[in-house]
Amino acid sequence: MPSQRVADILGVVHYDVKIVDGSRVENTSDEGLSFAAFSLAHAACGDHVLEVRVGERMLLEWCMACAVMEVFGPPER
Repeated sequence: MPSQRVADILGVVHYDVKIVDGSRVENTSDEGLSFAAFSLAHAACGDHVLEVRVGERMLLEWCMACAVMEVFGPPER
């Protein structure tokens, strides 16, 4: 009879998250290009990339595998 094992979810679901200050985000004309570069650089990370829409025109990308976070778009005013 196989032994019953329980998955350790506490070690998996704990992340240190810091609030992003949208007022410090620079509005550059290369927003689309920098987003594409981030997406391609972290394409191999697969399900470890989290995308969160912040407002109507801001997107937060977080690669948990690489511990990298970037915000794309102009700051909310």
